[in-house]
Amino acid sequence: MVSTLPAGGDPALAGTSETAPVDILDTAEAGPSVIRGSVLRLGGYLLGTLATVVSSAVVIRHLGVIDTGHFLTVTALVTIVATVSDLGLTGFAVREYATGPRPDRRRFLRNLLGIRLVLALSGLAIAVLFGLLVGYPDVMVLGTVIAGSGMVFVVLQDGCSIPLQVGLRLGSVAGLQLAIQVGVAIEAVLLALAGAGLLPFFALQLPVVIPVLVVTMVIGGHDSRLVPALETQQWRQMVGRILPFSAAVVLSVVYFQIAQIMVSLLSSSTETGYFGVSFRVLMSFTTLPPLLVSSALPLLARAARDDAERFSYASRRLVETMTLVGCGLALALFLGAGFAIDVIAGSGYAHSVEVLRILAVALLGTFVIGARGYALLSPDRLRAMLICNAIALTVVQACGVPLISAYGAKGAAIALVAAELTLGLSYERALSHKRPELRLDVRFVMKAAAAALLAGAVASVLALPSVVAALLGVALYLAALLALGIIPAEIRQALLKRRHSA
Repeated sequence: MVSTLPAGGDPALAGTSETAPVDILDTAEAGPSVIRGSVLRLGGYLLGTLATVVSSAVVIRHLGVIDTGHFLTVTALVTIVATVSDLGLTGFAVREYATGPRPDRRRFLRNLLGIRLVLALSGLAIAVLFGLLVGYPDVMVLGTVIAGSGMVFVVLQDGCSIPLQVGLRLGSVAGLQLAIQVGVAIEAVLLALAGAGLLPFFALQLPVVIPVLVVTMVIGGHDSRLVPALETQQWRQMVGRILPFSAAVVLSVVYFQIAQIMVSLLSSSTETGYFGVSFRVLMSFTTLPPLLVSSALPLLARAARDDAERFSYASRRLVETMTLVGCGLALALFLGAGFAIDVIAGSGYAHSVEVLRILAVALLGTFVIGARGYALLSPDRLRAMLICNAIALTVVQACGVPLISAYGAKGAAIALVAAELTLGLSYERALSHKRPELRLDVRFVMKAAAAALLAGAVASVLALPSVVAALLGVALYLAALLALGIIPAEIRQALLKRRHSA
């Protein structure tokens, strides 16, 4: 997605001693490594998702309606705890590890891991208490303890893999993540085939994550063999620096999720269901930008610290690539909305198709947000991120109340699109207002949009089945991009494993 080279070569290499060890982030190979690593992580994510879907179908049929509800409720509860315990700390840790003095890196990670463990364990205790207070069955309360224990080991593995990510050993990171997903899926299928009851399914992560944690420490070497630290003075300093970013992360989650809650309060149960199905489909796409862009964060952070020209070039290339991907996926989701809703919910949700087509436009903002969000994080523009997310929350509420009251699910979709595009534009302005060299070229955006509109118009007029229309539309879009010559050359070269020369 990014190249480390400005037009005249990589100034980060100037003056480097030939005999001194050079960090890969300071070399011309960093950009191609990020691109190939992003593709590997995307491929691993898709394979892992496929394994999860297949295993879920087997497990749901095995457990039945009641136990499936119990299992998914506990899973959601533990997922909330895991999300809250992160609060953007992983992204912050990658940036600090990439830019901090080498002697202090290990100490920083140990303390950050300590903070995350305390948050995770505290959240788990609250989740268990919640289960007891609302009267969950004993199997669900015990299941929360067991599943939460697996989540704690996931937190450890995640922290220990940060040196691998900063070292751009992204193939290893992708392989470890895939091993967890596939391992859990295989174990779930085996339990279902063995006729296991509900309780063992809560322990799916433990037998898989613990070995993967050990492997992470082995392949990561000394830097990945971390013991959580409890240094209160360090914690106070770190928390003070992290708070603005964590608050921005919380706001980003709230503004994106609040539309669903607003529909339930301002419209009918039917409209709530229509929006919920469409929103669930959209959510499956919103995980892609952070997955792709996080691979570039170490490079962006190092460039922001050491080389303004390199940072400008890399961040522009990144947002251009994400703009192209966002337009393509928005087009695919718009054209394939009917197929997606039929697969997820069946024929009784035709109204959700129209809602999903509106929501597809939000992906244009989502992918720009991914690129510009990490570009703001790299130079420590945390307060700007907080303000931008507060603006997005205001927009979704101000637009949502009248639109949902008048148009139900469609109104909620329009409000969410408005908020997502507003956040993308706000991030763009915050980053480039005083640094015009970072600005995304409007002509580039217009070319990408023209390619998507042309492809969408041709695919739509042929009255094809939605899945066929989506495939044709994407093919036409790619052909248009090639004809316009706006696919970054670095993408093609890196995927072919060609190296740039200075």
